Amino acid sequence: MDLAHIWFWFLNIPGLGPTLRTTLLEEFKHPLHVFKADRKDLSPFLKDRVLDTLVRTRDPEKIMKKYRELQEKGIHFLHREMNEFPERLRHIEDPPMGLYLIGKLPDPARPILAMVGSRRSTVYGREMASRYAGELGARGVQIISGLALGVDAASHRGALDAGAYTMGIVGGGIDTTYPRENYNLYRQLYQRGGVLSEYGPGIPNRSGLFPRRNRLISGISDGVFVLEAGCKSGSLITASHGLLQGKDIFALPGRITDPLSAGCNYLISQGAVLVQTPRDILEVLGDRGYGLADHEKIKITSSKRMLDGPEENVIYNLIDGKSPVSFERLLLLSGYEVTKLTSILLKLEMGGWIFQPRQDLYLHKL
Repeated sequence: MDLAHIWFWFLNIPGLGPTLRTTLLEEFKHPLHVFKADRKDLSPFLKDRVLDTLVRTRDPEKIMKKYRELQEKGIHFLHREMNEFPERLRHIEDPPMGLYLIGKLPDPARPILAMVGSRRSTVYGREMASRYAGELGARGVQIISGLALGVDAASHRGALDAGAYTMGIVGGGIDTTYPRENYNLYRQLYQRGGVLSEYGPGIPNRSGLFPRRNRLISGISDGVFVLEAGCKSGSLITASHGLLQGKDIFALPGRITDPLSAGCNYLISQGAVLVQTPRDILEVLGDRGYGLADHEKIKITSSKRMLDGPEENVIYNLIDGKSPVSFERLLLLSGYEVTKLTSILLKLEMGGWIFQPRQDLYLHKL
């Protein structure tokens, strides 16, 4: 057996959870020493039932067989002594000892952004997630999210539609598809991006696993972008992990009366970067040293991009750079329907042409 087999065995002993594994590593320094330890040396740290299981599983042939079965399923096992193990995750608080991967890891030489938000997102939240992921992905930003419904799924799809890399980090076992509605999305990430988990096959999704998962989402990223979140949202946990890890925190502002904007507005009040266009994120990521010359070219290209068509020009020309124009006023002046005007305004915001100084008021982006 090699080190991969030893770590794989150590992380898959039934009944041996994170706390006990940490205790054993502190005492024995390495899983190989645990594997070779006498029962009497292990007994002070483990109850008889767990100790019996540990001793029973120390069978090299069975360990190697299970490891081969893992590989045959297209699952890669990464332990923290491997060169391929994500460097950023070695240094976070409570770093993972091992990871399971289908697909490929993000390129550490390119910017990585976590995009998170509510599972019960609004149409607006999903639209913004998809558009921002697409705009940023097309400019080389790799998108990380949690493969949940709502903002997560929209972020992954936006990146995929733009031909960009995206990875989902899941809370259960690497072979679980949760929620089932995202089955096709999982398949696309297997083939065109990656799916990562701290847990091996057969581990069911449980609510207690998701907060631990969130530290990985922020840990592997340069920054965390929260698009819609309530005051007690798991997305705020991800942002909190990001703050502790020294990551940039971004937030999309929303109505003060909207419960799903309360978390984002709170983050902004605490110093998160207020995001009005993709350039607000690109500027910060560019300052981290990701090819500043290309970054400057991105800003010029984005700001000088031509409007898509005559309808966009009509609305753009009804807005100026000094006095905000209300949504209701634009409806009256343009004669467009609500859904049509909303769509045009979203395009203009995403393109960096206009912004909202307050909800439903519009100004030119200078």
